[in-house]
Amino acid sequence: MADSNNSMSAFFVTRRRLLAGTATAAAAWPFQVKSQAAELTDGSSAADPALRLCGNWQKIHDETLALCREQQRLETHLARMVGFPCAKLRLADGTDVTLHSIESLNDAYSPENEVEWGRALADFAAHQARWDAADDEIGYSRTDELIRQSETAESALLDDLPETAATSIEGILAKLKVILRDGEHWEHPDDFPWPHIRSVLGDLSRHHKYRSGDAMTAAS
Repeated sequence: MADSNNSMSAFFVTRRRLLAGTATAAAAWPFQVKSQAAELTDGSSAADPALRLCGNWQKIHDETLALCREQQRLETHLARMVGFPCAKLRLADGTDVTLHSIESLNDAYSPENEVEWGRALADFAAHQARWDAADDEIGYSRTDELIRQSETAESALLDDLPETAATSIEGILAKLKVILRDGEHWEHPDDFPWPHIRSVLGDLSRHHKYRSGDAMTAAS
């Protein structure tokens, strides 16, 4: 049978799944802000509010990605156990289609296929009920809500980033890394400005290591 709704996967794939899909790629480019930065009280970088903010963002971001992976696992389990809600419908012209939402079912309605449409609607409702019951049992939607909460906290810190001045080179590097990591989730990582930001990060990192090496040499 023909599948009249080729956008079915887009209907179910949320931003959380996209984030989870990029988790491995993001991990390959390490984020070097120390998790204990908020606890440090001495030294120029330890007192940097931007560094502390970025450390908190990274912690929440990692939690979001962990929830994403769990959501993917639960969605895969639901899909295998009950299948994504759908219904088959024969249109007035005799074409058989499989529809994956109430909206697509409503769009397919016509007086000529009213009986078939009513049966398909009932089939879809029954399939949706099986999905919802399984969802309640394994907690897929509950995980989705936790992801939304985590993303909200992540976004709030990101909104604070432009207003939080960095007082150390480590803080500047951390801010750029947060911008890069979040931005690459939405756009192609090879498009402007992401290669340019990576270039600036590399320049700053090399300069910082060079200056740190000079300082250590002078101290010795």
